[in-house]
Amino acid sequence: MQPYLKNTLILVALLALPPLTQAETETGTEIQAAAKTEISAETPASLLKDHKGYWLGDLKIPNGPTLKIGAELFTRADGSYWASVSSPDQDAYDIPVKSIHGTGDALELDFSFAAMKLTWVNDHFMGDYKQGDFAQSMEMKQVSEFPMKVRAQTPKAPFPYKDETLAISSTDGVTLGATLSIPNGKTHPNVVILVSGSGPNNRDEDAAGHQPFAVLADYLARQGVAVLRYDKRGVGRSTGDYEQHTTAQLIDDLNAVVQALKARKEFNHLGLIGHSEGPGIAAAVAAHQPKSVDFVISLAGVGLPGLDMMLLQDHIWAKDHGASPAEEERILTIYVQKFYETIIAQADVEPRIVALKALYSGLAPEDQALVKKLKMNMGSLSLAQAKQPGLRTLLMSNPALDWRMVRCPVLALNGSLDHQVPVESLAGIVAALKAGGNPKVESAILPSLNHLFQTAKTGGEEEYDKIDETIAPGALQKIAAFSIQH
Repeated sequence: MQPYLKNTLILVALLALPPLTQAETETGTEIQAAAKTEISAETPASLLKDHKGYWLGDLKIPNGPTLKIGAELFTRADGSYWASVSSPDQDAYDIPVKSIHGTGDALELDFSFAAMKLTWVNDHFMGDYKQGDFAQSMEMKQVSEFPMKVRAQTPKAPFPYKDETLAISSTDGVTLGATLSIPNGKTHPNVVILVSGSGPNNRDEDAAGHQPFAVLADYLARQGVAVLRYDKRGVGRSTGDYEQHTTAQLIDDLNAVVQALKARKEFNHLGLIGHSEGPGIAAAVAAHQPKSVDFVISLAGVGLPGLDMMLLQDHIWAKDHGASPAEEERILTIYVQKFYETIIAQADVEPRIVALKALYSGLAPEDQALVKKLKMNMGSLSLAQAKQPGLRTLLMSNPALDWRMVRCPVLALNGSLDHQVPVESLAGIVAALKAGGNPKVESAILPSLNHLFQTAKTGGEEEYDKIDETIAPGALQKIAAFSIQH
């Protein structure tokens, strides 16, 4: 299950309230979407403008924990006012808001699994949170920032580089928010663009209480390499609708960032560093804009056809969740592969969902129980994800076609304990590059590292937030050396 499709930020929030946030449907778990599908053009700018900042409250869950829930009101890269939602206790930040409506002193924020109404009272907001049948009010007070875990590698001052905040125009009227870190006293440094993995990622690629891209940018800038990182469309300061994005739009966005940097004359070579889904996006840009990209670094990139990659991930997922070899083979054959093939076959959403429901209802009761036991009704195997165009384009993709066309130097790395993009994918990237005649290829499987390039014991996703290390020093050194040399 692709991390993009599992949608880590949103699922973390969902799992806090199992009885209240998930509905059992014919195919298992489907997100209860209170959000509208369109982005509102009627944003109440004055209320957002007057109360910009971080607002935090305590959401009390009956017979459960009290969770801190935050709303940030801010200015997007295009100058418009917007908001995002965070759940600091669950390490979930910058959850995209799909639409905002205002009436008087109230703001209504709709996001993909819930909604929240903010009503201004004297010097604070009252927040009315609604998710499925669950509704709760809380007082929300302004804070300087949301609480966040401080890890061993969290960047700390003094910083021998300066940060510039950028707004970059892309296609479809989208404006991307970005940060460019430029080393002090360095003349014409190399510059790299960080391309995030799947999911609604902001420029720091927040995941499991870590900020891998913030750590990587800090490390590279200290080594004399300039770094640009950006929020995905519809996330953070970037405009657009994340849930309706396609792979082609992500490629357009990266190309826009590349061209924005190429227009500046203070840099030497330009490289792309992608993680997970990111290397495939980088390969597409490098293949079709060879004069603009001088090198590519793939971190746990995909080198197999999308459907093959998803099935490989689901094999590992089933095993990690206790499936016997027979159960693993059965669930992949009778359900998972057919689920994905149905998405590919049905271009229109409504008949696609009807067909997926029929697929599940046609299973024997014991097989339906197996789907639930192995949690094969989450992420990419949920109806909510099946509706999104990004899943269908990913399933139909074949990154090897772009890798074959890449002519610049490439460094491809994978962790030996990666359970999300297994090492078989690395071989696919290398084979495609060599088939295309690229002699400038370096690759390595780094022992004991997981999908985030942390030093791990099992490689399972449940370890991510328990490991204090954000990126293993050995991986950072390889990335920096390649970025400097090329």
